Amino acid sequence: MNATGAVIFLPREGTGVSLMLQELLFDPAARWLAQALSGAGVERFFVVCHSDDQAQAQACFPAGTEFVTGVSQDAVEQLVRFLESLEGKVLVLTKPVLLDWQEAGQLVSDQNAGALDNRDTGIYRLDAAALGTALGEGVGLEEALRENADMLGGRSVWFQGGYPLRPGWAGRAEAEMTARQYGAVRLMRAGVRVMDPNTCYVGPQVQVGKGTLLLPGTILQGESVIGGGCEIGPNTVIRDCVVGRGVRVNASQLTGSTVEAGASVGPFAYIRPGCHVGPGVRVGNFVELKNATVGEDSKISHLAYVGDADVGAGVDIGCGTATVNYDGAQKYRTVIGDNAFIGCNTSLVAPVRVGEGAYTAAGSTITDDVPADSLAIARARQMVKKQWAAKRRTRRR
Repeated sequence: MNATGAVIFLPREGTGVSLMLQELLFDPAARWLAQALSGAGVERFFVVCHSDDQAQAQACFPAGTEFVTGVSQDAVEQLVRFLESLEGKVLVLTKPVLLDWQEAGQLVSDQNAGALDNRDTGIYRLDAAALGTALGEGVGLEEALRENADMLGGRSVWFQGGYPLRPGWAGRAEAEMTARQYGAVRLMRAGVRVMDPNTCYVGPQVQVGKGTLLLPGTILQGESVIGGGCEIGPNTVIRDCVVGRGVRVNASQLTGSTVEAGASVGPFAYIRPGCHVGPGVRVGNFVELKNATVGEDSKISHLAYVGDADVGAGVDIGCGTATVNYDGAQKYRTVIGDNAFIGCNTSLVAPVRVGEGAYTAAGSTITDDVPADSLAIARARQMVKKQWAAKRRTRRR
């Protein structure tokens, strides 16, 4: 089946790794490029890279991408077969470069054609079949590109946009500023409000729904998906998370977890990998979750650690609560039933289960299961020694 395609070269600079495989805002430049081209309609990729770079490059391009290296005996034959499988024009990128989504769209839609010039950006757009025929006849790649540009009626094969990558710290700084702008502009075009694009960092794979507000200091990484109508930030890091509609995350860090619609996180909360926060849940200030599920409308308002735990719906966890999940050798789980109330400064020594509707008294250390609708008190009885302090002061004098 024919498809729109692109041929990407990932040349190395000297003996080092390709510039396209160096990270820009936490993602390799090649991933930024692949996402831009995929979003513009490129369906198939053919990547030419050093053999030592192939594994890293494979992580940047969609499944089904074809790769050849400098040691491939039939590299030209593979490229010709790839070109024969395409229809219309093919994009060929021979130098390290960044494209934003609009520039990639102009290339794929055959716009931005002009008079032929000599500015070598390394970005070509030309007829796939003609290029394949020329290469099959033994014409060198550079010559084939220029010859087939002439076959397109003298229109420029040099694209006037794009941002070339340069080696060195200065080139990286410039490229990261460009990537930051690309990330913010992509979201703003999709209806996301980015209050300060200069202080928001959005990776190429991140998806954000319409109507969401990103406040200054927001960093969105990996394959995060954030729903519409959210408020994210300020000073928030979200990596590889799924965040539902209408969620608020304030000055917090979330990694590898799911937060469902209407939940509220922070400020200064830390949601570690493997967590599932249900709809309407409140995860407040200085709360840490780890490998935990929290049911609908539960509240962990402040100063608590909930790790390796299953918390039901409608649960209220008081400040100072900790699930004691580790004995120095193994991790154990805590289970808290629906509508339970965990008093302040409760230690839940796992494995332990608190039943539905049960209460724990403040300051308790719970080591045994608590039946449903019961009250557990696990603390020493208070003792008062009257005038003890006064007598002590007299002795000291």
